[in-house]
Amino acid sequence: MLGLPAETFWLILPWPFIWVGLALVMYFKMKREDDAEENGNS
Repeated sequence: MLGLPAETFWLILPWPFIWVGLALVMYFKMKREDDAEENGNS
C-alpha cells in the first residue's frame, strides 16, 4: 500500500470520494437554483 502503514492508507483513501460527492451535491444544488432563477425571471 504505497509503503504507508495500513492505518494511514485507510485514513487517506476515502477523501477523494468525499470531495467528489460534495462537488456533485453542490453542482446539482447550484444548478437547480440557477434553473429556478432563470424560470422566475422569464
